[in-house]
Amino acid sequence: MRKNTEISSEQFKEIINNFYNYFENGYVFEDFLKSYLEKIGLDEVYVTKRSDDGGIDLTAIRKGIGEFNQADSDKYYIQAKRYKPTANISPEKIRALRGSFSNGKGIFITTAKVSDKAKIEANELDPQRPILVVDGKDLIISCIENEIGFVFNPQFSKSAMDEFLNKNRVGIENEQSPNQIQIEKQISNNDIRARILPIPRAILEQLDGDIYEYDVCFNNSYTNKLKIDKGRRYFARVTEAYKRFGLIADDGSFKPTNAVWTYSDGNIKIKIN
Repeated sequence: MRKNTEISSEQFKEIINNFYNYFENGYVFEDFLKSYLEKIGLDEVYVTKRSDDGGIDLTAIRKGIGEFNQADSDKYYIQAKRYKPTANISPEKIRALRGSFSNGKGIFITTAKVSDKAKIEANELDPQRPILVVDGKDLIISCIENEIGFVFNPQFSKSAMDEFLNKNRVGIENEQSPNQIQIEKQISNNDIRARILPIPRAILEQLDGDIYEYDVCFNNSYTNKLKIDKGRRYFARVTEAYKRFGLIADDGSFKPTNAVWTYSDGNIKIKIN
């Protein structure tokens, strides 16, 4: 059911200020956006290495349809800006995001306003690099509709936001080393049926293109040598691991689940929830 998102100017001013002040800094805002983007349907959401260079803050993909979901997926490059609600985003910020990636789609998400000129910049026709702009009001309305951090009338709720973030942090370590990638990805019914293990794109991009076999450790207790397919999209030889950890039951039924992947210095570990 669609939520009532009609908010007066005075109500919105209070809501956006409470929302903005909840996030202590831009890094906390990026962590929130990881959970937020997963909630609204993006996959393989990954917070990139943190720096002050104005680059990409998160990446994500949106899966395609059915059996074509790997070949038909879109990659998103996301920039997060925790700016004061009274600030106004300029076209230069949009141009900087577009210049940060060569193909795919961009999303600019901010707690601030976006100037008309910046919106025009984002809407310029560039089939290779379209950009979606989400300003503070758009983000607030989306959070209300998806029941993220709000209780109704609506009003912003710190405890509701804490509950949402804590729920979505299960399985992911709070601290990662600078050279470590950690990302959560679902193992679906189709994956189990096909006896494949799709590799998160952020990790796949780190693997040596000339190597087709890797030792993969599951739940810190079982290691198996898995083979990458020729298209370099997934691991094969996973039937034994699926049976060992209950994804394929004794009666042959499937149990889809989430898996937390960790990659560091050539080592791949997978924690199956």
